[in-house]
Amino acid sequence: MSAAALTLALSLSLEQQVGQLFVVTVDTVSAARDEDLIRGGLVSGGLLRWDKFTAAELAAFTAWLRERSPKGLPYMVFADHEGGPLFTQRSFGATVMPGNMALGAADDESLAAAAAEASARELAALGVHADFAPAVDVNSNPLNPIIGVRSYGSAPDRVAALGAAQVRGYLAGGVMPVAKHFPGHGDTATDSHVGLPVVDRPRASFDRVELPPFKAAIAAGVPMVMPAHVVAPALGAADRPVTFSAPVLEGVLRGELGFSGVVVSDSLDMGAVAKSTDVAEASVLSFLAGCDFLLTGKTDYRRTYGYFLEAVRSGRVPQERLAAAVGRILALKARFPAAPPALDAAYGPATAKAVAEAGLTLVRGSLPLKAKAGPLVLVAFRSKSYAKELESFAAGLARRFPGAEAVFLDPKPSPEDAAKARAAAAKAGALAVGTYLWGATPPKEQVDLAAELFALGKPSVQLSLMNPYDADRYPAAGAVLALYGPTPAMLEAAAAALAGELEPSGALPVALAKP
Repeated sequence: MSAAALTLALSLSLEQQVGQLFVVTVDTVSAARDEDLIRGGLVSGGLLRWDKFTAAELAAFTAWLRERSPKGLPYMVFADHEGGPLFTQRSFGATVMPGNMALGAADDESLAAAAAEASARELAALGVHADFAPAVDVNSNPLNPIIGVRSYGSAPDRVAALGAAQVRGYLAGGVMPVAKHFPGHGDTATDSHVGLPVVDRPRASFDRVELPPFKAAIAAGVPMVMPAHVVAPALGAADRPVTFSAPVLEGVLRGELGFSGVVVSDSLDMGAVAKSTDVAEASVLSFLAGCDFLLTGKTDYRRTYGYFLEAVRSGRVPQERLAAAVGRILALKARFPAAPPALDAAYGPATAKAVAEAGLTLVRGSLPLKAKAGPLVLVAFRSKSYAKELESFAAGLARRFPGAEAVFLDPKPSPEDAAKARAAAAKAGALAVGTYLWGATPPKEQVDLAAELFALGKPSVQLSLMNPYDADRYPAAGAVLALYGPTPAMLEAAAAALAGELEPSGALPVALAKP
């Protein structure tokens, strides 16, 4: 800790020290309600609620927060902006980069660093200080319901190299990255948002697979690490999540791996924790285990704050532990610029385009797609969350393939929508079928209909829109193209590839599951 940070830490009241531990979920309504806490230094920062701001609104909001922060105690603004289709803000003007698995397919460390730096520049210009990225989980379980395309792949050495490159990129762009989810969430079959996963691997497997990416991120200078809400018996967390485990956080992360930065809990209102432990109690347990920043989500922060303050006053939380955590947090905050930097608006989109073109993967077959008698028909299974992106993709195909038509279906299509897809496919001269796998397995209705369409024997390509583990499921498809998420840049690259304007150069960064 610098002398200035130490002086500031010693000047804080007990109430302010406790407040500096907490990060809440924030928007304009909650911030106005808690303005007294912000002005008093009684809350440390906030995680922006997803897609609640335009760029202008976010810039104004972060300025409002800066104006109300006490001197030396800036309100720290966090974003969930990993890149890719999932944990990424899509409304506030920052570029939606192709995600980690697209970067894994490109396997270019300089490109990974550039993508992180581009995102960081945009976030910093909007007044964001930290990004909950990169996810450095090794996705070794094809049935993983929550990591998937959020991972760079299944090879620990490549995940480590690409993750470290992105850490350096975020730092170069002026935003503090958070390596997650320690000690690895890639070999789980449960989503920690709804339940408590168990990573039942021997210690040697952790040393070989899960831990190397975190070692690499630490060596690259990552200032924050987020533990996962998982049980890891081999590391000493046999009866509780890692979030509550001092043997894992203090013993392995700080002791063995030598991490000296800030440990940030994952949100304590997630199902893995909240189903068994009240958020206020969870804040105390996670702090005693080794977390510094405590994420409380959308719960009653004033109640949790009061509960924790009483735990300090009663002696349950040692003053020495509190002082150490506050010192680390203030040292981190001392690195913030006084005001947001200017933004180069062209840098992000150009970088996203480069990532998409390098990561797009032709799994098998050949392109371009050539129609016989009849139009190109796109049949796309997709979540309604990506309706806008798929409609733009269809428009891009229509520009390249005059007369092209599109049918959009839910991942589990209704009989009526399936009939529409069959009717459109029957008159098609060529078929592009966008399959959608998120979670363990695709719905049977999707699998059966897609197989039926490919069995028509027309010139065809499967567009694996999300997790690529369905890329070997349809042997009758003429070609298979993996996008690793329906982000705008990946969809534009796919349209160009179908038309022969782009030759895909990515390589699958995971082994395919068997149908």
